[in-house]
Order: sequence, then structure tokens, then C-alpha cells
Amino acid sequence: MSSRSPCFTVDVEDFYEGMKTLGHEFTPPPAREPGIRALGRLLEPRSARITLFVVGRHARAAGDTLRSLAADGHEIASHGPDHGRLPSERRALADWLRAGREMVEDVIGRPVRGFRSPRFDVPAELDLAEFRDLIAAAGFAYVSDTSRAGPSSPVAELPIARRWRLPIGGGSYQRLLPRAVVASVTRGTAPPAVLYYHSYDFGRELPPLRSVRSRMGASQLLGRTRISSTFEFLIDELGSRTCTEVLDAVR
Repeated sequence: MSSRSPCFTVDVEDFYEGMKTLGHEFTPPPAREPGIRALGRLLEPRSARITLFVVGRHARAAGDTLRSLAADGHEIASHGPDHGRLPSERRALADWLRAGREMVEDVIGRPVRGFRSPRFDVPAELDLAEFRDLIAAAGFAYVSDTSRAGPSSPVAELPIARRWRLPIGGGSYQRLLPRAVVASVTRGTAPPAVLYYHSYDFGRELPPLRSVRSRMGASQLLGRTRISSTFEFLIDELGSRTCTEVLDAVR
């Protein structure tokens, strides 16, 4: 794998839980296939390796797939114990961070080195430097989000690729752009370029667009069926390394 290959990452979470946290209710389809299972099938014949940021409360249900992916060389990291709002009190946040790591480690039987907060949130009550200190104290070696504390950070930082003031590395943005443009922008980004996706875009977990009546709901679902095929195109074009492989290469 080239030292310039980007780092593809997938947040393993529940679409409906995340939307409820933001104050929006969606009705799931009657039959659902977990996206993590479909993602596993997509990755199986490929040599590219990715990092999966897993919400702790969903790790056990996906345990067989996560352990299989880890055995194939993919990295499993933490997306917090749940996909709700970050605790506002410092001690509660420290416990929350540690719980997310331990829940995933208990399922995969391997150390977890990386963390990404739900929605890339930073607690309003703390500045970024304090948040980075808590992440390090919870046992993480790196964090991947949209912020950068810089050289003073006690954990390595792998921010999402940005262009035109947008996190172009995100699948939700890529669904609206030609794949060739995304590939070109990614190649032009100084390594490591970090791209991120969501597990629910790979299976049959989302409600059909025709069932949604609100403008916000339509904006969330419009074009999402393109994300899986865009991911597949890009990972074949560009390759992928795990976050830990990226960090080891620059040390």
C-alpha cells in the first residue's frame, strides 16, 4: 500500500439513534440488513485496510463481523459508548470516554487506540486542549475529527480531509459530487487524507426517500444510495491504510 494512500474510516452507528439525538424521528423499514455486514462483504476481496469507529452500545450485536474485520487487518476504534450528547461535567466525560473504549475492547479482544466523538462534537464547557487531555487520559493514542489543537496535543490528530471549507472527506458530501472530482481532490490533499463514511450507508437500514415528508429528512437521505458505490470506486482507485498505519508511517 502506498505511503500516500488515504485513510478510509467508517463510523459504525445507528442512523435512527443519531437523528433522535438531533430531535428528528424517522421510521425504520420493516426489514433491515446491518450496514456493517454489507461493508464486510465489500471489503473481503480487497487488500485495502480501513479503520472503523464503533459506538460501544452497538459493538456486541456486530461482534462477529467486527472480530472478522479485525482478523483481516482492519482497525477497530471507539466512537463513544453511545451516539448521544457528550457529558458536560469533566469527570462524567472522562468516564464516558473510557467506557466507550472498554466496551469495544471487550467485544474484539484487542486494544483500541483511536477515538472519534459523535458528530465530531467538542464539549461546549471545555476548550479543545482540555478535551484532548481527557482523550489521552482515557487511554487513546489518537483522535480523528474536524479540529486541530496542534503540536501541544497529547494525542495524535488525524483531521478529516477538507477543501472549499467543507469536510470533503465525508461520504455525505461526496454523494453530491462526481467521483472523479473526489478522487482528484483526495490525491491533491497532503497525506494523510482521512475520509469518513457511515455503516448504515452500506446495508439496508435507511427509510426510503419517498416515505419522508420533511425537508430536513429529504436532505439527509437524498443521494445516499450513491455513497456505497462511491466508497467502492474510491478505495479501488486510491487504496487505504488504517489510522494506526498512517501514524506509524510518519513516526
